[in-house]
Amino acid sequence: MSSEPVVDVRDPAVLDDPMRGYDRVLAESPVRWARLPGGAEGWLVTGSAEVRAVLSDPAVRNDPTGLPGPGARTQEETFLALGTPPEHLPYLRASLLSLDGAEHTRLRRSISHAFGASRVETLRPRVQQIVDGLLEQVHGLGSETVDLLEEYAYPLAMAVVCELVGVPETDWADWYRWGKVLVEGDPARITPTLGEMFAYCHALVDKRRAEPREDLLSEVVAQDGLTDVDIVALVVFLVLAGHETMAHMLSNAALALMRDPAHRELLRAEPQLWPAAVRELVRTDGPVQLARLRYAATDLEVGGVRIKAGDAVQAVLGAANRDPAQFACPHHADVRRQAEHGGREGSVGFGWGPHFCLGVALAKVEAEVALRSLFDRFPAVHPAAEPEWVPLPRARHRVALEVRLR
Repeated sequence: MSSEPVVDVRDPAVLDDPMRGYDRVLAESPVRWARLPGGAEGWLVTGSAEVRAVLSDPAVRNDPTGLPGPGARTQEETFLALGTPPEHLPYLRASLLSLDGAEHTRLRRSISHAFGASRVETLRPRVQQIVDGLLEQVHGLGSETVDLLEEYAYPLAMAVVCELVGVPETDWADWYRWGKVLVEGDPARITPTLGEMFAYCHALVDKRRAEPREDLLSEVVAQDGLTDVDIVALVVFLVLAGHETMAHMLSNAALALMRDPAHRELLRAEPQLWPAAVRELVRTDGPVQLARLRYAATDLEVGGVRIKAGDAVQAVLGAANRDPAQFACPHHADVRRQAEHGGREGSVGFGWGPHFCLGVALAKVEAEVALRSLFDRFPAVHPAAEPEWVPLPRARHRVALEVRLR
């Protein structure tokens, strides 16, 4: 434990302006003792090199089971303390977000083939088709203002990941509803919603086992060594993780470009720069501020600071991506610089290490198609009002993104 004054991540000065709030923490020290989002104390890691170090270190684990100190409480005990029914525990325990080491690697490999860059590239025409259809719907609304988050980003993100996994289009609305409930965080609604999701996934697994199709779920069902609980946990993880974060990634990036006419003109003149633009916007305006809370399995040193076994470790992706020690003009998006470096500057917008975002190739294709098509179709699109942020420690999310198309 540190004797330094405790930084409180829940401080309104941080929540209301996370970009600058974490900047102030980073300027003081890249590794600081802090009060974390859940209320407990632990290490807040903000420096770029330090964040990459803890996220790639196998001694920094997601699962605190068996560790000394405050981290000794198992994930199951944490879930139960939150009111999770015992029958839901196997699915939460089998989530890729909960696992470490060999077990995490085993389940990740069972689906990683579907997210390779070459395979994802074959989905580009279908992503373009979905995007074109949604933009046509947005155009057809005839409203003075349009909520780009609800009418475009969310439906697109849900459609793409559901299609990849193999969720029938007739059921996409159910997943959208379930996702909203989980994000809103009302415990009274979360428990029955999880029950609906798990039951639905079991039924879909049975259908794909009886009648395989050309989708990821059918491929996973056909593999040896995976239980139905493993498969259901994978489906829930992929659909929920693949739509909520993606929707806000698109929303944040669209707003950033609306406010940056020079970059819009550059991309219009040189559309080959769109992949670089997506990488740079994930760095400067990514939707996730904090990585999942982790725990030190052994004593270790990060950034000259001694971290003890059992201590909680919270990596701040947003601060690391704007660390002046790593990036020149860190708050300014520079598409040309990103293109020249080819994404090799050390951004952690998609995470780092063993838990690096599985769907990064899909996210890049989706964002490139969605943003380029939006600004090609509506070159004068602009915010109708100052967007309202949701004050979340872990993420940069909005209530809405009201825009005028013309």
